[in-house]
Amino acid sequence: MGILLLFLLIVGLVFVLITVHETGHYLAGVMGGIPARDMKLVLFAFPQHVAVRDGSEWVSPVGDIERYIAVTRRHFVSRWAAFRWVAGGMLLELAFTAVVWATALLSGYRAVALWTACISLSMYAINVGLMDLPGALRYRCVVGDTSGLWQIAPVPAVVFTAMMVASRVLLVVFSAEPATPPG
Repeated sequence: MGILLLFLLIVGLVFVLITVHETGHYLAGVMGGIPARDMKLVLFAFPQHVAVRDGSEWVSPVGDIERYIAVTRRHFVSRWAAFRWVAGGMLLELAFTAVVWATALLSGYRAVALWTACISLSMYAINVGLMDLPGALRYRCVVGDTSGLWQIAPVPAVVFTAMMVASRVLLVVFSAEPATPPG
């Protein structure tokens, strides 16, 4: 496979995973009580997100996180609804990754399974380790999903984050070519 084709496939998979992730937030928002008409996916901006309507204005978590949180709190009846909203993106992206991974592995495309698992793990690690947590520590406020979960419920956030990392690591490990015994 040519390097250009591989690069395009990786970029395509990254965009699909981001789209699935943001769709997970959107669906969790609907299930948590935010009317669908009051949310929109913003995929062609960085970082990608779900904007929420505040009256006649669309609010982005990038532009005004405090206002964004206040708007979403109007809709959620509990902090667990808020937790599901924030976790929804990671959950749907992991579920999608697992389905693609299993389908590829069962179809004999071990390399596709491995690339999918590695890209998902890398995206998660970059998001949490290089963007969210350093930003939250520097600015002392929510800057992403993991710091948002921490603000809502610290202990469940740690458990959830550990499960997100472990599940992705396991997908990578189980994608690896099985070792052949000597002899």
